[in-house]
Amino acid sequence: MSMQQSYQNIILSPEKIGALFFLMVSISYGLYAFKIPLTLLSQQETFNARTMPFALSVIGSLLSAMIIILPPTKQEKPETFHHIFSGLDWARAWKVVTMMFIYAFIMTWLGFIIASILFLCAGFYLLGERRIKVLVLASIPLVIGIWLLMSKILGMYIAPGEIFYLMGVIK
Repeated sequence: MSMQQSYQNIILSPEKIGALFFLMVSISYGLYAFKIPLTLLSQQETFNARTMPFALSVIGSLLSAMIIILPPTKQEKPETFHHIFSGLDWARAWKVVTMMFIYAFIMTWLGFIIASILFLCAGFYLLGERRIKVLVLASIPLVIGIWLLMSKILGMYIAPGEIFYLMGVIK
């Protein structure tokens, strides 16, 4: 029996595979949350830089584990591993992953606002939205809203980007 035939005989559901993936992501996110450096004063606080990532990790892990453990809601015929993953647009998925790496790289240079707007516009375009007005009106207010929430309401410092220092706009 070949490797491909043995994978085809495994009975899985798309929900369980997705939940397993998010369980792994949540656990690794929680482990990295412990590596977030804290200042001396924030170590004693109840709510600090580690609190939200750790809480999201716990919630994601619990919800994913529940989806894996509980029986499926639909009584459909189980699908094989090969059938679940065939027919998906893998090229588009890899393009989005590549865009995420590029976004992570350019954020330090362009700053959160510009890099996020470019990332969202490119992502929406890749997913099929071609109207410039929709791209702009969907990305700019969202990014500005998140920036206002994080910087002004929560008081988090978000670096403006190296390009602004090089241009002399910010000293």
